[in-house]
Amino acid sequence: MIKYTPLTLDEIPEDEQEVLLTKVAMEIVKRRLTVPAIVFLETCKPLNFIGSQMLIALNPFVTAIFNTAEYQKFALIIEKDANVELLTQLIEKLDGEEKK
Repeated sequence: MIKYTPLTLDEIPEDEQEVLLTKVAMEIVKRRLTVPAIVFLETCKPLNFIGSQMLIALNPFVTAIFNTAEYQKFALIIEKDANVELLTQLIEKLDGEEKK
């Protein structure tokens, strides 16, 4: 069975986008990378398209979390400003819950 890989963000349902962002946030918090991840996201926010393209360079690290289809979807999802902000909020929320 061949898995379909989307070519644009519009091809990924919003609920699937949120599931992938939550998965990333959980992995970041689990690995105690909250602060570096937030600094990176905030730094790259004005250049989120370029930041999403940097995911190609981070492939070895990202594929530890995702399979190839999820990785490509995440690269598309992170291009949108609102999704970068949502990811930051999810990381902060999950980190706060873990510290309780």
